[in-house]
Amino acid sequence: MTAPAVLFDLDGCLIDSRAGILASVHVAMSACGLAPMPDAELEWLIGPPLRTGFAELCRRVGRDDASLAQALLDAYRADYHDTMLDHTPLVSGVESLVRALSASRPVGVVTSKPRVLALEILEHHGLVEVFSVVEGPTFDEADEPKVDTLGRALVELDGLTASTMVGDRHHDIEAGRAHGLRTIGVTWGIGSAAELGEAGADTIVSSVDELASELGL
Repeated sequence: MTAPAVLFDLDGCLIDSRAGILASVHVAMSACGLAPMPDAELEWLIGPPLRTGFAELCRRVGRDDASLAQALLDAYRADYHDTMLDHTPLVSGVESLVRALSASRPVGVVTSKPRVLALEILEHHGLVEVFSVVEGPTFDEADEPKVDTLGRALVELDGLTASTMVGDRHHDIEAGRAHGLRTIGVTWGIGSAAELGEAGADTIVSSVDELASELGL
């Protein structure tokens, strides 16, 4: 009998996408005439759907404008697609972890990043074949809630069951809980231990070694 699958968020959990995402956010803001902001004031954009994030950014700068939010997203996507592979390393240690885990159970990725971009990044790092499922929204549905993306991944497992959702933001934990999964929060991404705890994470870990132990490796 196959052991239940473990599903991972991508940005901040498996890949260190902070530098690449923020660089493209700055490019988009400049292209749309918004004043620059420090990285620390923009990191909250990483994790949830960027269409939603840019709409919130517009509100925060006093420009509650749907057309501006869409322009930001378009400018961001154009730059990010051209630069993401050069600025998106794997988190140290996660390749060994997911390969070891995949030897005994299915592993999958559930991300708010458009699926086509997630696949490009995983292919770049030679990891696509490790995952039984990779789910993310289409470009047209870029504001899809994480709980819906996770639900689709569970269907795509095609008769297999999943036991655990691993992520670095509250959206990951809330989605996992909504589907009755065990949830593990990781603190090497964007979300803090406080954010993950408030979202109801069953376990919070601060290193890949701790995560491996929690997953029985």
